[in-house]
Amino acid sequence: MIQFHFRKFILFGFILFQSLNLLAADIKVKTEKAIPVGQFTVGIGSEVIIESADPEISGPAIFLGKATLPDGTNSFQIYFNKTTEKIYYVDATRFSGNSSNKQTVLNPYEQAGGTCTGYAIYDFLQQSHLSGFKGTGVLETHLATEKGRTTLLVDNINEYYLTPQHRYSIAGILNKYGKSLGFVCKTYKTDSYEKAQDKILSNLRTGSPLIIAFNLGPNMYQSPFALKMHDESKPKMDSRLWIPRKIGERNSGGHTIVVAGSFEFNHKTYLVTVDSDWSEPRVWDMESFLNDKTALDEVEFTTCK
Repeated sequence: MIQFHFRKFILFGFILFQSLNLLAADIKVKTEKAIPVGQFTVGIGSEVIIESADPEISGPAIFLGKATLPDGTNSFQIYFNKTTEKIYYVDATRFSGNSSNKQTVLNPYEQAGGTCTGYAIYDFLQQSHLSGFKGTGVLETHLATEKGRTTLLVDNINEYYLTPQHRYSIAGILNKYGKSLGFVCKTYKTDSYEKAQDKILSNLRTGSPLIIAFNLGPNMYQSPFALKMHDESKPKMDSRLWIPRKIGERNSGGHTIVVAGSFEFNHKTYLVTVDSDWSEPRVWDMESFLNDKTALDEVEFTTCK
């Protein structure tokens, strides 16, 4: 009799566990217009329909990335709701179905102190790995353990800020790594917005990220869209951004970010960025932040192949 009840208890627990899983994964995403990017059949910028009991996130949307922590854990998926014109960060466990075909974007560590470029180089290597870069296989090995990831991050910071040979040279540091990882990097500068736009978008279409380093003006700018962490008790997020300074603005220091993808809305182009000022990806209005009023000759683009 005791054995019988124990079996019933185990069965009940299993059914309850399965039921809770079904309740948790209550959001369905139907792809309306897939945009393949690199190895992913559903890339950033793909148009989807979100089906959920929550009307706030339901309806037509644009997929902005499957956010992944440095250890490879999926944290949330990011969607731009075309009706509310808000960006939602939704817990990955809420989605039903296989998401392996969706483009990944790094959910980064927030930087410590004024070390943005050291973190950006690390984030670039992480994003390259998430984008499918294999090279010699050494990068994947580095990023597979906490020890390897920590060593790489600290070395990035040391190389950029302290080592005389590569100090303040993003391409120099990446090319040093490239000898063992299997890539070559180049820096690009231009005073033409059209050429800058072409450089960014042509690189992103291959699935590869790029680094943008720039000088700042005195003030932060607002995100082009409101940001909301869905299902959080304090869903409001800081929507400020550092962007390249405008011509005539006071030079107030520098900043470096990684660009992971792009999308279009209302005939404008936006960029999905990894900015170590924040612990989640952010969105740039490319045409407002990089235009003929920007001090473009100070902006440095770094790509690797």
